[in-house]
This record gives sequence, structure tokens and C-alpha cells, in this order.
Amino acid sequence: MENRAFDLALAERGAKRTEDFEPLVYSAFAFGYGAGVTQAGDNVNSIQKRWAISMVSAAFLSACGENAGPAGDVANEPLLDELAPAGWADAAGAFVNRENVVTGYVALAESPAGGVLMRADLAGLAEGWHGIHLHQFSDCSDYAEGFKASGGHIDPDNKSHGLLNIDGSERADLPNIYAGADGRATAEIYKASIALFPSEAASADIGPYPLIDEDGFAIIVHVDADDHETQPIGGAGERVACAAIQAGL
Repeated sequence: MENRAFDLALAERGAKRTEDFEPLVYSAFAFGYGAGVTQAGDNVNSIQKRWAISMVSAAFLSACGENAGPAGDVANEPLLDELAPAGWADAAGAFVNRENVVTGYVALAESPAGGVLMRADLAGLAEGWHGIHLHQFSDCSDYAEGFKASGGHIDPDNKSHGLLNIDGSERADLPNIYAGADGRATAEIYKASIALFPSEAASADIGPYPLIDEDGFAIIVHVDADDHETQPIGGAGERVACAAIQAGL
């Protein structure tokens, strides 16, 4: 897998960061949630990890279309060490809420065997389950209006919505994430039927529909759970968080 680097630090110029944001770290089980763990690493590796994920932000800033002043040093976020070690991520983004405040991060890695693995950690959600979907455009600029600029679900196959739908599912569809009483959700999710980048292998296996195209894509979190059957979005309700995803080079 080709390594790509990111610059998430610049994203802070386009969105305010929540104060006292001290992410918890969770181990990744098959379902995507687990108990708190720590990860060892020397100072050099720590810097490399921060830099490796560091890099979505220029694309994120462009997608958000904002020019707010710097809001802190993202390299100081302890989450970055655990979310995406050096060389792990191929794409990433910062979640913003409806006030354009950065509330978390997501990192994505393309599997050599096909499919995409993503790790997400975000705060500020209501306790309970929340739908999370892949949307057409890397654009979170209309945060006050509910992130409509991100477009609809990614669905080049014209499927019905829902992981439990007999006529589904869309490429956009993902398992719900769960926020605890503190409003934090941390998850690792694998999706087999998508690819980040164009390649002959991916095109042969799942069709010529890479997520990272000229428009990028966004990851949207909803206010309610996705029931994985109801059209068009599983009854998940309004969009409450958005991460604009593009590969940084």
C-alpha cells in the first residue's frame, strides 16, 4: 500500500476546537468498541504519528471554506498518537459540529486485499446510537444549515439504504456508533465494498468508484440511530457532525 501523508494541523484555521478535549483511547474489537488501552512509543515515533495524520487539514480547510484564526496546536492532541500511528492512514479528516467546532477526528486506511478500515473518535454527541454514513462531497462548509453541501449517500450501484435491507445496501451504509454518557464515541469500522483510490484491482473487484475522486467525500454523523432498513437514511435524523475527507499529498 502506498503511503500518503496528511496535514491536519491546518484544519484548525478553518474550525474552532472544543476546549478540554481529552480523548479516551479504545482498543479495536471486531464490533468496533472496547476497553481503554495505551500504546507505547518513543518520542520519534510519537512525532511521526502526529505528522502522519497531521495532514488532512489543508484539504479540510478548503472544503470548509472558512478563514477563522488558528485555534491551537493539533500536534498536542493525545488522540493522534493512538488513532493513526505513523504510516497507518491514507486519508483523514476532522469532525466539526453545527457550530463549526472541531469535535473529533477520523483516519482511514485502504486494505491491500480491498475495502477500507476507518477509526473515528468524536465528542459532543447525545448518549446513545448514531447513524454514520459516507456522503458524496468533501464539503462541510454549510455547518449552520446542517451539512447539506456534503450531498447524499454514496450509491453508484443504485441500491436501497440499509445494512439489513434485502434490497441493499448502499456503499454509504455503515454500522452505527455509540456515544457514552460523556458524549464520546470511539469506533473502528471496516467496509469491504469501497476503495479510497482508483486502481485496476479495486475496479475489477468492486467497480470504478473510488471515494477519493475530484470531489472527495464526507463522513456524516446523525442525531439518531440508523435502523438499517427505513428509506432513505434509516430514520437517523438530522446531520450533527461532518468530516470532509481528501487525501493530502
